[in-house]
Amino acid sequence: MKVANGTPDIRRIGARVLRVLVALGLLYVALGLGFHIKWKHDLDACRALRRARGEFVEPEVFAWPLSLALDVANWPVYAYWNVYHDGTPFATPCTHR
Repeated sequence: MKVANGTPDIRRIGARVLRVLVALGLLYVALGLGFHIKWKHDLDACRALRRARGEFVEPEVFAWPLSLALDVANWPVYAYWNVYHDGTPFATPCTHR
């Protein structure tokens, strides 16, 4: 980590920090993608159940690219508030208390 004159090699340190940040970013996106897929699956199942009962089923608000981007970017916020309000990170109208 040090060059010949005893000072730290800033490029190596920067490269390691960058690798760690990239790894954390990829983990964040992977968890967000998993959150989106699971939440979408639960929401589709809830919609089918409500439709079968003859209840009103609200239409999807956002097209899939925007929905995916919002879920991947904001999954920690959604999960926190879903647990706070409904007790599950994958809240749907069927999970309301």
